[in-house]
Amino acid sequence: MRAAAAEADLLPGQVQACLEQAGWRAGEFDLIACGVGPGGFTAIRVGVALARALALATGVHVMAVSTFEALATAARARGIVSPLRITVPGGRGNWHVQDVDAAGRFGPISTGPVPPGAGAAFQLIGGEAAEAVQLVAGAEEIGLAAARRLLAGEQGMAGEMLVPLYLRGADAREGAGRSLLELAGVA
Repeated sequence: MRAAAAEADLLPGQVQACLEQAGWRAGEFDLIACGVGPGGFTAIRVGVALARALALATGVHVMAVSTFEALATAARARGIVSPLRITVPGGRGNWHVQDVDAAGRFGPISTGPVPPGAGAAFQLIGGEAAEAVQLVAGAEEIGLAAARRLLAGEQGMAGEMLVPLYLRGADAREGAGRSLLELAGVA
């Protein structure tokens, strides 16, 4: 866990270096795109916290992009444009599923056991043959999805409105296990 925390500590400096390399200063951009999940709990929390901080510091709006939307963008980049079923691992043996119709409208998200044709990574199931295509969506797809929505007239949101997309409850439970004081023999 410490390695992940150390990497998260480096992010603000890395963002500053990217802005400098592009010749930009904070606030000299139109929008901050942020992946909000579903995905790895810590990675999503760190990304959302950084995007919120940047938005609050600069007054620039944020566009929240779900993993489903980023994967649909990756599919379009590969020439897959028919109705899609996007599946994302949901933990605890479950998967999150969202369909995208031919017009690009997203349906409701459902959660359940591994759907037919899904594997151990992000996948997209769609097309006429309903074949499974393994896709990965990253910063580029998140940025492209946000840019598409910005060009369509969407304004984004104020930084304080940005929240992660959680589709299941936390693994940690209050009162679960024994207290550290009890384990140390103090309580």
